[in-house]
Amino acid sequence: MSSNNALPVWPDSSLRHLEGLDEAEQQLLADLAGVWRDKLAGNQVKNEYYNQKNLLNDLGIAIPPRLRRVKTVIGWPAKAVDLLAARSRFNGFTFTDRQGASSEFEEVLKANELKQSYKEALVSELTNSVSFFTVTAGDGGAGEPPVIIMPYTAVNASALWDFRRRRLKAGMTIVDVDKQTGQPVALNLFTDKDVIEIARDGPYSWGVAARHAHIMGRPLMEPLRNQPSIDRPFGKSRITDAVISITDSAVRASLRAEISAEFYTTPQRYVLGADDSAFEKDKWATYITSLALFGKDEDGDVPSYGQLPQMTMQPHLDYMRSLAAQFAGETGIPISSLGIIQDNPSSAEAIHSAREDLIIAAQDLNDTNGVALRNIGLMALAVMRGVALTGLSPNELTMEARFKNPANPSVVSQSDAIVKQAAVVTGLGDTEVALEELGYTAEQIARIKSETRRAQAASSLAERLDNAEPGPS
Repeated sequence: MSSNNALPVWPDSSLRHLEGLDEAEQQLLADLAGVWRDKLAGNQVKNEYYNQKNLLNDLGIAIPPRLRRVKTVIGWPAKAVDLLAARSRFNGFTFTDRQGASSEFEEVLKANELKQSYKEALVSELTNSVSFFTVTAGDGGAGEPPVIIMPYTAVNASALWDFRRRRLKAGMTIVDVDKQTGQPVALNLFTDKDVIEIARDGPYSWGVAARHAHIMGRPLMEPLRNQPSIDRPFGKSRITDAVISITDSAVRASLRAEISAEFYTTPQRYVLGADDSAFEKDKWATYITSLALFGKDEDGDVPSYGQLPQMTMQPHLDYMRSLAAQFAGETGIPISSLGIIQDNPSSAEAIHSAREDLIIAAQDLNDTNGVALRNIGLMALAVMRGVALTGLSPNELTMEARFKNPANPSVVSQSDAIVKQAAVVTGLGDTEVALEELGYTAEQIARIKSETRRAQAASSLAERLDNAEPGPS
């Protein structure tokens, strides 16, 4: 497996002894550059599999050399990422007291299109195991919001993990690259106290372009991590070695099936005892001729005609089904989503059972990403207010990320469930929680509450007027 794109070479020596950085910052930058370089090749390979740009990994046995260039694409790795990502739908933030979410903060989230940015970062997270968000102050001018929330992939960012504090120790983002070589030419370094802009000022030298101090007490950078663990704090990719191996086998199987299909559509026929003059036409023209005339041979014998047994595609189809089953078991993706048609239609219970692993994975993903999104939201709110996290109000610190139900229930089934629960839990039907479970967005909930209050006020006023004593005539 090789890529057509050469990996950029970024020597650590070019980032050492930068004027404007102290010794600790120099070491952080060198470590971050080393992590980025070490992980780059693997991340690019996973991106190629997700984007269906992976090359044929031929074993050199069954595929003829002239047919190895036939383009064969298997989109299963993208399915492993996209089907899980589709079940993690960020739906804004909630507070214990809804008044904690100021209209200014809501405008900041809208200006940064956080919901859409989350979708984009989520795909990168599931592909490369981790993606990042940075939270920095905007200049407030030229259409720029007061807070800028930017997503980064693992290909253009790296970070170090602080096990004691259970957060990032430091982070680095690549903000510009040389279009010809692909080498970074500008980057930002995120530490507990500063955001440092570093740019290349010569062919082999770098310099500190700007330094922005902050009072957050932690790097203004937060990772989205898929299935983090003690050994792998930055998680693991959905495109695992097993997924790559099964995909390689499926690509080879698909190409072998394509080659066999050519022979399947043109069964081998033969003629014994015919004169060579009968084949003055080319072989294909002779094959497709509707009427073939053959004379007797030199001995006066009539030529014999026959057809070899036709090849069957069934072994190839069975093997692809077997690979799809392995892939489904590895990723929790229903086998029907891989293009494998079952002999009998599945029942509703069977369909739900096939998706249960995916739903559980989505719930775990939401739990992990919910913590990250809460940190992003709190940092954005603190940067907007110009305070540290400890300077936020107690109600603002109750911020939590809200996700839609990963089971993707229908409106009818969800409504039925809420009605049944409201009959048991007193007052549930009057809460925002019920409206959230019904799928309403934060904006729709605010409008419903506002119009409900308006209608109640109008009704109350009308009732007072009806009950008022008539004045003197």
